Amino acid sequence: MTGGLEPREQRAARHPRSRVGAVLLAGALALGLAAPAVADAPIPPDHQPVAPPSTGLAADPVVRVPVDRLGGANRYETAVAISRGQFADADTVYLARGDVFADAIAAGSLRDGPVLLVPQCGTIPRAVREEVERLDPSEVVALGGTGSICEASLQTAAAGRATERLDGADRFETASLIAARAFPDGAGRVYLAEHKESVDAVAGGTLTDGPILLVANGADKVPTATLEAIDALDPTEVVALGGRAVVTQAAVSAAGAGRHTDRVAGPDRYATSAAIAERAFPDGSSRTYLANGRSVADAVVGGVLTRGPILLVPDDCRVLSEPVWRRFAAHPPEKAVALGGKGAVCSEQLETAGRLSVFSEMELTSNRLYDLITKQRAIDPESYVPGDMVSWRGTSHRMRTETAVMLEALFDDAEAAGRPALRVISAYRSYEEQQRTYDYWVGLVGRERADLISARAGHSEHQLGLAVDLAGPSCSGYACFGDTPEGRWVAANAHRYGFIVRYPEGGTEVTGYAYEPWHLRYIGPRAAWMMHVRDEIYWDTYQPRAVADATV
Repeated sequence: MTGGLEPREQRAARHPRSRVGAVLLAGALALGLAAPAVADAPIPPDHQPVAPPSTGLAADPVVRVPVDRLGGANRYETAVAISRGQFADADTVYLARGDVFADAIAAGSLRDGPVLLVPQCGTIPRAVREEVERLDPSEVVALGGTGSICEASLQTAAAGRATERLDGADRFETASLIAARAFPDGAGRVYLAEHKESVDAVAGGTLTDGPILLVANGADKVPTATLEAIDALDPTEVVALGGRAVVTQAAVSAAGAGRHTDRVAGPDRYATSAAIAERAFPDGSSRTYLANGRSVADAVVGGVLTRGPILLVPDDCRVLSEPVWRRFAAHPPEKAVALGGKGAVCSEQLETAGRLSVFSEMELTSNRLYDLITKQRAIDPESYVPGDMVSWRGTSHRMRTETAVMLEALFDDAEAAGRPALRVISAYRSYEEQQRTYDYWVGLVGRERADLISARAGHSEHQLGLAVDLAGPSCSGYACFGDTPEGRWVAANAHRYGFIVRYPEGGTEVTGYAYEPWHLRYIGPRAAWMMHVRDEIYWDTYQPRAVADATV
């Protein structure tokens, strides 16, 4: 194992063992054996009879925290979904313009009711009208003047209820009016965000210890309305949200006017959202929300969500920035929730958040999970034998317990997907067995060819108890497995269970071995998933990154 992992005692203390690692194989199911694969396979054995079925079952593995989505067909319905997720009822409902967010950008400070989006003028969406009716507030408040929400729209949405406006001359003054309403008795802290539909202000909406006031993007001068609001609130600290390019240090100093100042920022908006999350919820939270980092349309109303922070994700699907996924790893929520539809936060981003919130037993303790074994790197010591192996479904094949648990899940889901009768044809091999295996293939095909299809003793992943060779019912040989329906299903889904195809097609120059679609290596749910979303296929080159990622 290369790289330095955090001592297992510290990691285990921060991540309770009640997750995947706590799941043990409760029993074994019988499975008949077929002819073995050639590459890195054992010496072909005599036929073994099928063992009688066992009634034992594998416990269900847990590979991620639950995930959810607060979204609708459009931004208006998404705002309603967020409202429903937070409020059973409310005394006040706030309305903000749904196509220009100038007046709503600082509305995260408001806690007494949801912010719903409406058109500037015209028909109020049915979902919005129904949500106002459900909440039955005593008051409906428009954020902004009639240029933002016309009077007819306000009255239609209110449906006879009392109405009011927080109507500033510009977005700076509107933010000041919102701050005064949210903190009528003053605030110990004030946050500054830039004014151009600021994603930093959206992420900062979950900060509950002070309002968000606005300054012009990149300007040194602070708007008069903002300065007057700070004086009225009389905070002891003024904190900038975002880097110096958007909220300049001169603006922070001018706004602070001798008060203590601070800044919450990262190298980009995604890292800034993670830094805000750490400030708002330093001990973790029951929810963590994901929002699009380029458009505030779906998240501008998310400041009312009080159960956790809002983290930002990029437009390109799949990948989360490192500060964001490390927040999930360091402070796993009970649930990860996307704000908006799949066009705002795609399914793989949400799935990544859920998966990186969970550590398996082996991921908590490292326990040789990330070992890289190659032609040049041998197992150390060469006599290594895993101490936690179990029999696979009543056969002579053995593997490490967590590998078996996750393989059970893979087999069960393959069967449910119409790919039944997968079977294990090889698993753990001792140093001595691997020596016999290698010698067998040298004698059969010669040393040059044997080195492509079989590992030398001490250089086989099978000795780790983390590698398995599979076969299926669609072909009788090993080489055709990758072209069978079950082989294609395994290749497409192995990462969901913590496995990778260790020796990919066309990778001989990297791995040193021929293509082996049947040979799966268990590297844990987190590393396998991250290899998938990062479009990495070679453990040989990815392993150092997996080790670095594990130091959470």
